Amino acid sequence: MQLTTWSPLLDVEREMRNLLGRYWPAEDDGIIRLTTDMYREGDKLIVTVELPGVDPEKDVDVAVEGENLVIKGEKRAEREVEEEDRYLRERRYGRFERTLRLPDGVDPDSITATYDKGILAVEVPIPEPRTEARPIPIKTGTENL
Repeated sequence: MQLTTWSPLLDVEREMRNLLGRYWPAEDDGIIRLTTDMYREGDKLIVTVELPGVDPEKDVDVAVEGENLVIKGEKRAEREVEEEDRYLRERRYGRFERTLRLPDGVDPDSITATYDKGILAVEVPIPEPRTEARPIPIKTGTENL
């Protein structure tokens, strides 16, 4: 009797973890999953990332690397509760990184980023597609001689 592999079941488990991770970000091995939205608004691509409790000037880097927008950094959170009958101190640390492909022809100098109330918003102006027709001459066999 031959044992069958559980590969399909493992694939389903992996997909469920990915799906749940999008809606309930968790920390695994110090890596924080980012809740990210990307949509088009007029002639701009808008990327929003939930980053509550970070200092955007110290803890977040936004860069263009090749054809990608890269958002990365580190979150350091500390909470302390001191009441009459209890004391609680929690510390959470973790790194995060998200890489998103940019549309062709984007000028990196035109990209802007703002941070307000825990939300990082990156605006990427989308260049106009070339619509002008340009004729291409066709060479015939007699022109090549």
